[in-house]
Amino acid sequence: MNVLNENFIKTNFNLPDHTKELSQADSCLCKIKANFELYQKLQNLTDKSHTSMYEEIVRVLDYVGNLSVPAFKIEDELEAMYTKQFKHSPSLGKKLWLDHYDYLHHPYTILKNRCYKLLEDLDKLYIALYKKNPPNWNI
Repeated sequence: MNVLNENFIKTNFNLPDHTKELSQADSCLCKIKANFELYQKLQNLTDKSHTSMYEEIVRVLDYVGNLSVPAFKIEDELEAMYTKQFKHSPSLGKKLWLDHYDYLHHPYTILKNRCYKLLEDLDKLYIALYKKNPPNWNI
């Protein structure tokens, strides 16, 4: 991860470094996106290919989401640290806490957002081609 903002409180949460795992997830997502772009170019997306690609994207999203769980687990403790440290300036403490928390989630958030965007684009392509909802919407 990048160097922390100098205003952030020094913490020792021992959060795992998921750089390698996130890179692998990004590579997988890039392959899925390349396949999507091919379907988009050919204007050929079957029910089966839509469902298959949708499930692949959701697997990446689930994987990244599970990787981010340790960062979620420290939310209350991190907030308490900033509340205690900045009790004379609660608004600054809240801002720094939220900035720090966002910083910890940033690498996960980027990939999750890419997944959501790809899911949305996949559904939009299906709807544009067939003028109806994708097959997995009927579940």
